[in-house]
Amino acid sequence: MFVDSVHRYDVIFGTKNELLCDEPSAEIRTEWRRTDGSDLPSGSSQHNGLLTIEPTGYDAEGHYECVAHAPESTTQTVVVRVVLKVIVPPRITFSLSPPMSKVRPGDKVAIMCNVSGDQPFLVSWHKANSESLPARVTVNGQYLEFPWISKEDEGRYICRASNRAGNATRTAEIKFRSKI
Repeated sequence: MFVDSVHRYDVIFGTKNELLCDEPSAEIRTEWRRTDGSDLPSGSSQHNGLLTIEPTGYDAEGHYECVAHAPESTTQTVVVRVVLKVIVPPRITFSLSPPMSKVRPGDKVAIMCNVSGDQPFLVSWHKANSESLPARVTVNGQYLEFPWISKEDEGRYICRASNRAGNATRTAEIKFRSKI
């Protein structure tokens, strides 16, 4: 039996992924290999037709095939072909302009939700506790912009980023120091 279809799977970077190649006969042994002959990815192991990759790194991306070995035979039969694409969920860091330690009431402030991972991203901002954003505050792409910041703007603001690999959230807190 020769298989000509290829199954394509997106696998998430840093997670455990498994590929199962199961044959109905107990006498037939199956194993996974890369179609280009290179080594299986780091962190991988296989047992009884189950290829486990943990954690999944970029080196897991590529073309694989499961082959069956019949007892008393030197021939190998390709059972299934698979292509893995490693995708990365979003990660968030913040950039603040100007730095928070220098912000005074009345200043123009922008918080950037820096997102890394696989594109495209969907980025949104909201205030903690389901509060709506203050009316004068605007969202401009990845930026949360305060045209003039005031004590009423204190609170926690949440950036949410999503892509086909997952979601991430990060909270920025605006807090003015009391004068001593």
